[in-house]
Formats: sequence, structure tokens, C-alpha cells
Amino acid sequence: MKTLINFLCALLVSASVSPRPATAWDRGTVAYEGPPGVTVTPVMPDSMHLLKSGAAGVPLHLSVRNELDRPLVGALLYAGITDFQGHGKQDFSLLLDIPAGASRELSFTADSLSGCPGFYDVRVLAFDHGRELGGTEFTFGLDVDSIDTPPYPPADFDSFWRATRDSLRAAPLEAKVEKEDSLCTATAQVFRVSYRSLHGVTVHGWLTLPVQGKGPFPAFLVLPGYSSGRIQPRPDLAELGWASLALQVRGYGVDRKEYPPDNSRYMTIGIDSPETYVYREIICHCLRGLDLLAARPEVDPRRLGVFGGSQGGGLSLLTAGLDSRVRLVSAGVPFLTNFPLSMSMTGAPYREVVEYIRQHPERREAVMRTLAYVDVLNVAGRITAPVLVSAGLFDRTCPAPSIYGMFLRLGSKDKTIRLYPYLDHLEVHSSHAQFEHDWLVRHLFAAEQVKK
Repeated sequence: MKTLINFLCALLVSASVSPRPATAWDRGTVAYEGPPGVTVTPVMPDSMHLLKSGAAGVPLHLSVRNELDRPLVGALLYAGITDFQGHGKQDFSLLLDIPAGASRELSFTADSLSGCPGFYDVRVLAFDHGRELGGTEFTFGLDVDSIDTPPYPPADFDSFWRATRDSLRAAPLEAKVEKEDSLCTATAQVFRVSYRSLHGVTVHGWLTLPVQGKGPFPAFLVLPGYSSGRIQPRPDLAELGWASLALQVRGYGVDRKEYPPDNSRYMTIGIDSPETYVYREIICHCLRGLDLLAARPEVDPRRLGVFGGSQGGGLSLLTAGLDSRVRLVSAGVPFLTNFPLSMSMTGAPYREVVEYIRQHPERREAVMRTLAYVDVLNVAGRITAPVLVSAGLFDRTCPAPSIYGMFLRLGSKDKTIRLYPYLDHLEVHSSHAQFEHDWLVRHLFAAEQVKK
């Protein structure tokens, strides 16, 4: 009974972002010796950590196991909730009475989050007489289908991209394709390619074609992450019967030994104007890559897809939003998504723009106007092809709130998003790869049936 009373009393002790007396812990006195004394696990209704608000607020549940060989009596468990911008939303202090080797489920209700759809971080720590026993961190999405992030295209968005496409079409493609025998396999032919893009820039890539099967084949434009240097051909796609074109979108060679400094950090090159911004050129390089694929006799121009991760994911969506030839899109942890929100809650490369504005505050309006022309959010509604999107809830490079809000705006009737609760930016790909593979195979098989 005493234990029950302790828990019931503790559940009533909560505070929002306003200051309160420190009854929990002093980091200066915490001891870290020894193995964890408790393990804390969130209890979630699904594998993607998506919650719904209840009448009284947002119910959160934890399973706490006492790993010690003695009972815990009056130990303290602290749980703090923040948003992705680091703002404290609510915190809780609960007393722990748990027999040795036993587990308890604890519940508390975050009433401050009612009516606030989005994603939130939770940090949990347990203490006993100045010793940190253990804890956990996790993230959850709340009422995420109610997230409202309207697009904000400039008034001349359509005319800007129409004029850009006209300039691009006026430049001859001048494609060069040379077989790279050293990279060919029993199932894949590999070609070193180059072509002309906007402003006469020469873009380089790897074209990979299946050896087996009868074409024309479906083909994918494979787009790289930020700061990508060496680009690899994709013989694995050829084994599946797919052609592919992997690009180095900065205009450098695909496999040179060293790359210049402006290939590692280029977020702010030409950012004061949409006409001079580096991503206007990069997007044109991607669109021109579709031209090359569509012109190849081995490729079926009715079955063109795009995919990539991070910057490659954002470029895939931008390419699909600006070119209706794209029939399938897989965008892993997409970058270039909802700049105003992402810049308020994340690190590099968005942080490069934040730092640029800090150094040049008088240019803020011009910079934000430029970014609007290359923001995935502003083309999402134009994308009607099937789309697969992934996001990691621990990702602070391409944060889930920006990605999910964009996902809801996609014009596709067939769209899927996969959330990975404990994965950071670079960790999502390996866990998502099999799901992505199966999704692509399933959709290309469906396209084959439609074609027949």
C-alpha cells in the first residue's frame, strides 16, 4: 500500500516550463561508477513511436526494471520532454519503490502537449542517493497526421523554373558514353558518362545497364548526399534488371582522388539570389540526367525513377516535382525540406545557412527568398508518382518534423513513410535498405503489369 501511495502521489507531481525548486538531482554530485542500476524502456503502441492525444493529454508509459540485488525505496525518476528546438515542454518526478530484480510500469500524462501535434524528445534519468542508476532517451510523434506545414512558393515560382528549364533545353546535351571494362561484371555493363548542363557545366556519372534480359529497361537516377565526392556505379541495380545513372552533381569527376574545398561545403554558394544559387544548377544537373536516360535506347522512358538519401532524397523529390517523367521516388531522410523549420532545429548543413545569416543579417530576406525556390515543401503537392520516404527520430541533420510535414503535402495517392525511432541520420539507410528494395521491386512489378 505504501508503494502504491508513493506512486500515486508522485504521478501528481509535474511541472511545465516554468521554474520550480530543484528536488531532483545535482549533476555535480552524481556518481557514475558501476553498471546500470535500472533499465528504462518506453512502452509504445507501435514500432514507429506514434501517439494520439487522450482526453486528459498524452499518456506516456515506461517500464523500469531494478537490476540491483537490493530493493529500491524512494529512488527518484525524472522525465523531461522537449521539442526539437530544445524548448522544455513538461517534466515529471516520480518516486521508485521496486523490489530487487523486479519491473514496474509507470505512467504519466503530458497535458501540456494537448493540441500540439509534432515530434518530441523525452529524457529519463533515475537516481538513488546521488548515484545515477540509469535512464534512456526516446522520441515520439504526437497526432502527426494533424501537422500543418503549408507550402510557401514565391509568386514567380512557376515562371522561374519555366525560364530555367528553357535555358537548360537550349544547351546541347553533348552526352559522352565510354565503357569501363574494369568495372563490368557478368550481370552489369558499366559506362563512364558525361553531359552538358546549365551554364555549360560538364556533369559526370556512371551509367550501369543489365547484361541479362531484354530491354528497354526501367531506369533510376541515383542522386548523392551532401559533400559527396567519389560516386560509385550500381551493378546491384543491374542484377535486378534496372538501368541506373549515378551522378556527381557538383560537376566534378566521379572518381578523382581529391576534391576541392567547395565540394565539401557549398550550401551558401550564390545564396543571395535564386538565379545564382548553387542548387539551381544542381537541380538542373538532375533534370538533365533524366534527359540522358530517356534518350538511351536501352531505357524505357515511361519507367523512370529517382532515389537517394539525405541531399539525394531531397533532390529526388525536387526532380519529381519539376519533371512529370518521374514515375517512382524513394527519398531517404530527405534534405532541402522546409528550410524555415529545419533551420530552427538542426545542425549542418542547414546550420551553414544560419551562420551565413548571422554574419550577414541584412541579407536574411534575400536568402530566405532564394531557399523557397529549392524547398521540397514547395513542390510536394505536384508529385503524383508513388513515393517512399524514411526518417530517423534521432536525426538532427534532416529532422522528422520537417520531413513528416512535407510528406503530408505530397500529391501522391500512393505514399509511404517509415520512421526509425532510435536511428540517427547516417544510421537509417542500413535498416531501411531491405524495405526500400522490396518497395521498389513491388512498384516496378506493378508498372510492368500496367505496361503489358
